[in-house]
Order: sequence, then structure tokens, then C-alpha cells
Amino acid sequence: MKRAVKVLCPECERLITLEQFRLDGDALVVTCPKCGAESRAQPTAAAPTPTHALGRALQPPRVTLASTSGGSNVVVLRTAGHEAVQKAALAADAGPFTIPDDTCPKCISRRSTAPECPHCGIRFESFDEASVLPPKWLREEWVELLRDWGNETRHSALRRRAQQVDTLAAVGRLYRLRQSAVPEDPTAAEGLADILRLAAVPIGMPRSADDLAERRRTAMIGGAVTLVGVLILVLVLRLFVLR
Repeated sequence: MKRAVKVLCPECERLITLEQFRLDGDALVVTCPKCGAESRAQPTAAAPTPTHALGRALQPPRVTLASTSGGSNVVVLRTAGHEAVQKAALAADAGPFTIPDDTCPKCISRRSTAPECPHCGIRFESFDEASVLPPKWLREEWVELLRDWGNETRHSALRRRAQQVDTLAAVGRLYRLRQSAVPEDPTAAEGLADILRLAAVPIGMPRSADDLAERRRTAMIGGAVTLVGVLILVLVLRLFVLR
């Protein structure tokens, strides 16, 4: 008796029967009848990948087929995004800011045998990694984000805050560090792309309470001076009229 092949949808995590599918080139395309999510299973050989604005290769979402233990007729569709989430969670507790030996500590590009980075120009032997360590609030937020890497709302909130306090470059460097560890991470690629968009649209810095209080005092003083000037002008005009 044949058993129907089952697939686990990577989006809604429902177990569905693999009855309807289609081929798109050399990729197997499966659509979940429950949530409508579309998953692709491609062979390991891939065409040359495009690059984004930072010159890094953008990897297409990778889907692998794997049987679950104890269920030979169940196939799990694992995307590159799901793998990236798992690896990010592990990195949160395993040196989230550690720079690999083969990576430039400043620009997170691949190091060569030269004593200087060909991209940012630093000398490796004299560079102090503490000089590029993110501020304390960002380090704490980043570790929590690694534990919840698949939460796009949280990613967006962190990037908007970084834009407000002028730390977009530091957040972009952290996304590059994540991408150096997991090159096919789609969340890191999208984060870098959004950093570039935000950097191109500067916004005003938020005013502190002291700034707002100072503006109110200045406005009150200006109003008082204007009122005194008007009263003096009225008195002068009345003197001329009485004459």
C-alpha cells in the first residue's frame, strides 16, 4: 500500500499532502493549500547570483528536502530563512560580536594576506576592535534580535531607531557580520538594503526635553519683548496725539 508523501509548509508549519505541484524550470514548486505560501526546491547547482548595492552576492531562497525521523513519507521544506533564524539564535549565546579571523574587523570584508585591508585601508596589526564596538544599547538590542531573528517588525524598529540616533552604519556593520557567517541569510540581505534606503533619507534628530524647554523659554521671552515693544509704540502715539 502506497503512502502519500507529506510536506511541511515552512510558513504555517501545517502538514499537507503533496498532490499538486508544478515545475518551474528545474525547480519543484509546492503551494500550501492552507496559507497559500509557495516553496521551491531547487538542485544544488545554481546559476551565477546577482549582487546588491554593497557588492555582495544575493543568494536566492534555498529550499532543501529532508525526511523527518520516524516518518519516511513526510518531507520537510527548509528554506534558507529558517536555517538563518536557527543559526542567529545560536550566535546570540556564542560571541555575537566576534570577528572571524579571515574577516576585516572594520568593514567585514574578506581579508587578504596583505597587512592592510584593500577596502577600508586599516592596518590589521594596529587596529583596535574596541573602536568599532557598537554602543551598549545596540549590543543589547542586537543580542535580543538574534534570538528573534525571524521577527521583521523588530528588525524594522531597530533600524528606525538607528536612523534617529545616527547609528545606521553600526547596524549595517552588524548585518554584514551576520551575512559573513551565513551568506545565504535573506534577512541580513534585506536589512542591508533597508539601511541603504534609510541612509538616503535623512530625518531630523529628535529633540530632548531640555531642547524643548529651551525653545519654550525662547518663545516666551520673544513674546514678552514683542508685547513691550507694542506698548511703547502705543504710548508714543498717544503722546503725539495729545500734542
